[in-house]
Amino acid sequence: MYSIVIAFGLASLMLCLGMALRGKLRFFQKTLMPVSVIGGVLGFLLVNLLLVNVNIGGVSVTDFSSIVDVFFVFSFISIGLTGGKKKSRAKTEEEKKAKKANGPVKGAMGMGLIWCILYAITPILGILIVSVVGKAFGMNAMYGILIPFAFCQGPGQASTYGKLFENTYGFANAEMVSLSFAIFGFLAAFLIGVPLAKYGLKKGLARNKNKINEAVERGYFIPEEQRETIGKSTTHSANIESIAAHFAIMGVCYLLALVLAKGISYLPVLGSTFSAMLFFWGMIAAYIVKAVMGKLKIDYLINNAFQSRLTGFLSDYLVVCAFMAIQLSVIGNWIVPILIVSVICAFVTFIVCLFFSARLGSDHDFERLLGLYGTSTGTTPSGISLLRMVDPKLQTNTGAELGMMNMAMLLSTPTMIFITFAGLKSISLTVACAGMFATILLYLVLLKVFRVWKKPTFSLIKGRIHDGSEEDEEIPFLKGFLNEASADQTVEMEKMLSGNYK
Repeated sequence: MYSIVIAFGLASLMLCLGMALRGKLRFFQKTLMPVSVIGGVLGFLLVNLLLVNVNIGGVSVTDFSSIVDVFFVFSFISIGLTGGKKKSRAKTEEEKKAKKANGPVKGAMGMGLIWCILYAITPILGILIVSVVGKAFGMNAMYGILIPFAFCQGPGQASTYGKLFENTYGFANAEMVSLSFAIFGFLAAFLIGVPLAKYGLKKGLARNKNKINEAVERGYFIPEEQRETIGKSTTHSANIESIAAHFAIMGVCYLLALVLAKGISYLPVLGSTFSAMLFFWGMIAAYIVKAVMGKLKIDYLINNAFQSRLTGFLSDYLVVCAFMAIQLSVIGNWIVPILIVSVICAFVTFIVCLFFSARLGSDHDFERLLGLYGTSTGTTPSGISLLRMVDPKLQTNTGAELGMMNMAMLLSTPTMIFITFAGLKSISLTVACAGMFATILLYLVLLKVFRVWKKPTFSLIKGRIHDGSEEDEEIPFLKGFLNEASADQTVEMEKMLSGNYK
């Protein structure tokens, strides 16, 4: 029997059980816990209570880790294949002025810079904590440097860079340690984020006061609610099914990514590091294939709406398999320092997000706090889930800002360079920490340069302070208001966000 196929089946079983629990238990509905996380927790228990003692088709945690690696690359390929040229009508001068004044670009830059600060702070904290606490458990301080891949980037990146540290840099079980950080990050996103969202609604911090749609809580649509399509067929079923055509194109991209990664591996010093980042080459391959299809005028064979659904499919399996790739018997001796690092980083992440999000300068800074915290401890969908608790129709710019802030995240490159050279042992951990601290100072300056560090607009104790206007006029309380958004606008926003995976 093929163990990896059985592993996929077990992950599927966990997702089905997760759907059942989410649909029936009020606790999961009220916390908006995603099925992938519920199923992941169940899978984690299955692996560590049953699979370690019973042989089921030869399945091991390595099989789940392999699924995470492959699906993560495919998710980036899917993102690369999504999108294209859009025809839009000419905007009036009034619309251009309104977009300039209220557009999400500035907020996205601010949120991206805050994310970059966290990307540099968390590895410093991880190194310091493990260097102190980890000594008693025989844990090298270098493992602490893996925390930003798990918290700030999610289980896919955690697996990729953990494997890089394990196979290339020589740190045993680094992938499992990194995935463990990712699991605690996911749990922190909802255990802290959901109570925060409910408190914000009660305190009047959210701009729009609205009840969460029953279908959102339930997690599925009953027949009367099933109106939205998952995309259009681009091929005739008598020839080839559209889903097969989309997967075939993704498979070609994967092969091309392997070729690109192999070619880059011949670079001196950093070749092996860049080659291991297969997700990056997957996205590059997708851009190449999409460009070639455009030149051949056959890019219409890819339906963006359906392709974005494939991205979501891959991310759901990626998360549940990340939980199931952890074996406590392997990292059991290190679970204490891993837990301490995770708890402290979750708390510091919350404090940093709260302090700077409240100073971005808008009437929806609280929504930004929720989205940013969820994204900085889990993935972008985690941030969207928290955001939708207070903004179910995605009427503020926050949803768009969460997608657009990926561009500002590129400013985290210096931190990544310091981590890479520390892994290669080209620099010491002390030098790496000093370099990352310097980047934090740079990001603080940039927050001022881009004018996204202003007076606080809200306080968890006092409530709303002002509406984020340029005059910074003090007000005792800003009542929420509701701008009706059409169903089409909401659907379009959800489609755009579903194609974004961090």
